[in-house]
Amino acid sequence: MFIDSFTGNRNTVLSLEEKIKSSRLSHAVLIFAREGCGANYFAQLLAADIINGSENDLRLIKEEAHGQVQIIKGSGASGQIKVESVRAINENVNFSSLGGEKRVVIIQNCENFNTSSANALLKNLEEPKDDITYILTTTDTSKILSTIRSRCQMYSLSQPTMEQAKEYFASYSNAEKDEVISIYGGNIGMTKDALENPKRFEILQKALKAQKYISSGDKYALATLLYSFNKKKDEFVLFLKDMEYICAANLSPSAISVLGAVTDAKKAIEHNANLALIMQNFIISVR
Repeated sequence: MFIDSFTGNRNTVLSLEEKIKSSRLSHAVLIFAREGCGANYFAQLLAADIINGSENDLRLIKEEAHGQVQIIKGSGASGQIKVESVRAINENVNFSSLGGEKRVVIIQNCENFNTSSANALLKNLEEPKDDITYILTTTDTSKILSTIRSRCQMYSLSQPTMEQAKEYFASYSNAEKDEVISIYGGNIGMTKDALENPKRFEILQKALKAQKYISSGDKYALATLLYSFNKKKDEFVLFLKDMEYICAANLSPSAISVLGAVTDAKKAIEHNANLALIMQNFIISVR
């Protein structure tokens, strides 16, 4: 089965394989994983197994071009899942069942539901169709309606070990590979992004420099570095994530103050506060 190729999480994989083979899989499955741990990729593998697909089926699922698998994701800067997307599940003419074939709806990052889209999905879950399986993914179960959670079989994906991550990236030739794996603690998604995306690697390097400036008390250099993110909110959010990983690996008093400043900055961003003011408060808070 395709999910057997997923790194780590053997208990989860074996449990799902057994349920698929014995036709005991729920009509709704909720996959929880920390960002970068592959929940959306796992959902694609699981969908291919549910429809008893081939390698070509999996390729089409990844390309979002498979007739039996519909993928719903958020849109816009907020990534919010709109109610129209959920309603389209039953209206999409290209998603009609042929000959009783199994169908799968993957809803990525369902913590981004708004009230209307969450209620629309709930109606579908309350009146499930025998040939449809819903696979929901999330990085934050606390943001999902309890009524939705209660109608799903829930599975958690843990972060791979450092050894598993090193094995996964064994074929990579990047000189920085071991350092990046160490920073992200085995998080394959985050590591892969940094090793394959030059811009993402640049942001990580800025986070490492920022930590050095903080440790040495050089707030002028820190301010200059942060200014490079001016009017680049998305990049600054990635920078904050990297700071979290860097500090979590070394919980010194300085690192703890940085983690607090990162938490405050992320909350301010969620409330659409002024980016320049967020950076200024970040500089003041760290010590």
